[in-house]
Amino acid sequence: MKLLPIITVWLTFFVKETECSFSAAKQQTHTRPELVRNALENNELIYYFGLGSNMSRKKLENRGINGTKIEAISFEAAVVPNYRLAFNMRGFPPLEPGMGSLEPCDSNSKPLLEYKSNECHGALVKLTAENYAKVMASEGVSDDQTNPGYEEVVVDAFPYGGNIPVKAVALRARPHVRLSFDPSPSKRYMNILKEGARELNLKPCYQEFLEQHPIQVVPKWQKKYVIYNLLFNRLFGRGFMFIQSRLLFLFYASPVEPRLKRILFGFISNLVLLPGFLMGFFFCTVAKLLGKEPPFLARMMKFLAASDEE
Repeated sequence: MKLLPIITVWLTFFVKETECSFSAAKQQTHTRPELVRNALENNELIYYFGLGSNMSRKKLENRGINGTKIEAISFEAAVVPNYRLAFNMRGFPPLEPGMGSLEPCDSNSKPLLEYKSNECHGALVKLTAENYAKVMASEGVSDDQTNPGYEEVVVDAFPYGGNIPVKAVALRARPHVRLSFDPSPSKRYMNILKEGARELNLKPCYQEFLEQHPIQVVPKWQKKYVIYNLLFNRLFGRGFMFIQSRLLFLFYASPVEPRLKRILFGFISNLVLLPGFLMGFFFCTVAKLLGKEPPFLARMMKFLAASDEE
């Protein structure tokens, strides 16, 4: 019984802290670099540095919103010094714990696995202003987005075999979704990165780094569990999902942590997801019976089917 007051105080603090974080996230301003503004206003060519799924040319060219094609003028391997590949953009564990982000090597963000050098390898992509805008829109970055998850940063990218840098734009997680540590990326996401690295013929040591990086492996039953929970979140808005995500990361254990901790935290995470799973499953069942499935439901089920094929 003595623990009850402690737990009550802790939960009260957590709720208030979460409300403050959510409120701050909504109030943050979004300013784009001068290089980007000039290119868009004057219809100039611009370089983009892709370090995550956009290392795959096929993925990048086919990710335009509403099925629009993205055309790259050139696509080549490059390296950016003093930055690293991070997975510290807040995702939704255990399905997609963290997404790719370019992080300064001297930041306080802790990597799950360190690459041997303070540099990030990826794709240097030359684009027209129109196609650059399409790439950014697919990442949730545009003048219309008041509080995107990514911010554009200008970096010096060195094409493989060259010693003259090119000013390029990369994406870094913004503070309200930037974790202080790297959770493990999903198997699905890492497979896309490794595919892109092979296409670009990145240095063997960097490809080996990607091969060795810990990944989140989720059993099929848990994928369904999370998907139905996301359906519930889609119905009730970002506020609930934001709070739930905070709780899930509070009890997040990476694959490299002790087995007992992973089992315990996994059990608690499933309890956090349980209400959303039950409501999402109920809604899905009723919608199917009525023959009135909303479009987002079909997309989520398609994602679930693709995820089951891993």
